[in-house]
Amino acid sequence: MRKFSGLVVFVGAFAGLVGFGSVAHADVAAGKATFTAVCAECHEVVDFEGEDTAAMQATIKKIVAGTQKHKKALKLTDAQCADVAAYMTGGK
Repeated sequence: MRKFSGLVVFVGAFAGLVGFGSVAHADVAAGKATFTAVCAECHEVVDFEGEDTAAMQATIKKIVAGTQKHKKALKLTDAQCADVAAYMTGGK
């Protein structure tokens, strides 16, 4: 059982780092372009300023997957989700 719990901790830590890495390597300029083209019709970036970037990325991914309610369906790649989240939470 001890080996299993160690594995669970390792996998959880690895998943966290992978998720953080995608946010850390986000392209804010690309996020701005995508936000302007896809999101700006209904949202203002200042509404999301200071929000947690990883949480915002997770929310956007849920919208893309269709598991979270949203006005319209979104078709974005994982990289685009990270880029948009970085732009939105940066408030720039």
